[in-house]
Amino acid sequence: MAKLELYRKFTNSLAISVLISIAWIGYELYFNATDPLSELWQRAWIIPAFWNLLSYAFLAIICILWSPSHNPTGFAYPEDTADEVDEEGLSLVGSAVKGTGDMMNMHVFPEDKLA
Repeated sequence: MAKLELYRKFTNSLAISVLISIAWIGYELYFNATDPLSELWQRAWIIPAFWNLLSYAFLAIICILWSPSHNPTGFAYPEDTADEVDEEGLSLVGSAVKGTGDMMNMHVFPEDKLA
């Protein structure tokens, strides 16, 4: 549930930034249409600066959403939290020796006893 909430917040922030971008594009079109001779050059710096500010704000939102937390298992997949059998140590045929730490387990399969 924590991961779903995280992605919902991210989706909302992404949607808000898209809406703000569309509104700013409208302002840019209005600004360029009403000032064809660049008489308002004192305010023209705001247009490219906005995109830098928007990208910085979006980066800050991402950093806040994905900041380290006290409960990282809330964001893990369910199968990552359960104890699983180490699949690398298992053999598909014959007998296999699986080493886990200091302990060694010998697995003998029934078909090995027949031979």
